[in-house]
Amino acid sequence: MLQINKASPNSNDDSYQPEKELVQSFHNILAIMNRQRPIIAVVFVCALALGLLYYFITPPVYTASGTMVIDKRKVQLFEKEKVLGDMEVDTAAVQTEVEVLQSDNISLGVIRKLHLTEDPEFVGGPKGLVGRIRDFVFGSNAPATPFEKESIALYKFGAGRTVGRLGLTYVINIGFTSKDPDKAARIVNALGEAYIDDQLNAKYQATRRASQWLQERLAELRTQAMAAEKAVVDFKSAHNIVDTGGGRLISDQQLTEVNSQLILARAATAEAKARLDRINAVMAQDLTDASVSDALKSEVIIKLRGHYLELAQREAFWGGKYGTNHLAAINLRAQMEELRRSIKDEMRKIAESYKSDYEIALTRQKSLENSLANVVTEAHSTGQAQIQLRELESAAETSRALYDSFLQRYMEAVQQQSVPISEARMISPAMRPLVKSAPKLSIVLMLSVAGGAILAFGVAYVREISDGTLRTTRQVEERLRVTCLAM
Repeated sequence: MLQINKASPNSNDDSYQPEKELVQSFHNILAIMNRQRPIIAVVFVCALALGLLYYFITPPVYTASGTMVIDKRKVQLFEKEKVLGDMEVDTAAVQTEVEVLQSDNISLGVIRKLHLTEDPEFVGGPKGLVGRIRDFVFGSNAPATPFEKESIALYKFGAGRTVGRLGLTYVINIGFTSKDPDKAARIVNALGEAYIDDQLNAKYQATRRASQWLQERLAELRTQAMAAEKAVVDFKSAHNIVDTGGGRLISDQQLTEVNSQLILARAATAEAKARLDRINAVMAQDLTDASVSDALKSEVIIKLRGHYLELAQREAFWGGKYGTNHLAAINLRAQMEELRRSIKDEMRKIAESYKSDYEIALTRQKSLENSLANVVTEAHSTGQAQIQLRELESAAETSRALYDSFLQRYMEAVQQQSVPISEARMISPAMRPLVKSAPKLSIVLMLSVAGGAILAFGVAYVREISDGTLRTTRQVEERLRVTCLAM
């Protein structure tokens, strides 16, 4: 009997190698493809034909793109020291702006501006055969409301829009895909304008709200400042506190002036007393000496003194020549006595004048002393009141400073409210795309070839395993569990 011993792949032979199994599997695949050539060719050609059919019947779409920059170097029109702010890298801020660009608020602004709710590409065009059949079977739907049209347009708008950040830069790329290249470019540019307008409007609204709040706050602060200043004025009036400027009170100025006048008055009183005492001492003598007469500065006394000395010389001459009892000497002595009485009378008048001056100076001194005492008393009471006055003045200054600060902020807010400044600007506006973005012939062919190959092999494999025919030695041995002698 003929016996053929073959090594089974399931045996425990040490010479078994997995590489041989892989080679055998590859050969089996090739054998399947060889046996199923017709079906594989048909399926592959059909897939390729469907791909080409899709390419030729699918309407082309165009993608327009533009770039926008988020410029952090904001122009400071109201800052004197710096014109451009410092650049601060903030990834989260740029990503936030990307999300804002994708928000429904911006999209609805573009839809309403370009009237996309009336565009068949966004809200659906005329109904085809399938649509008519569906309406005939299920009934036609009621006309869409404006809100429903906006919702449908918003959904399709979001499907065609692409927004993304370029790397780690502040540049944002905006794209839109549409069947009309001009429409795609218009929508991209409208998106950028809508975003800038939204930013400006947001800043305007924020500034307007801040201005309104500041205006209301200013009215309150103005009332508080006026009330505080009025309290200071009323307190000064109630306590007779008058400020002469430079932080000095009139009571302090009066105290200084009265003290200075009192010093001068005391000096004048002492001088008048000294003159009175001196003339009283002179009057106690028989005849004033020349120094006293000179000190008195009286022209009458000086003349009488000169005449008296002249008569004394003549009396001495006549007395020494004719004797003291001579009639001429006696007459001269009589004249001298008369001059002495005249001098004494004149000195009494001067003494009375000195006494009057002394009494006047003394009275003025006492009056100034009383005034000084009153001013000191008033200064003490004013000093006590100044403690509370300082508190009132401090509160008034604080209220006034706060009011001025808010007034300055209000004026800046009003100025900024009228100045349109945006951090975003378009650096590359979208242009009309010249080449369609889809469908691409290369991509369609690649997908058709890949899909056709996979589908063809899958159909061939299914057809192969569903066929009960034994075609290989391996199938005979695995199915029948016997050794195959020949095929």
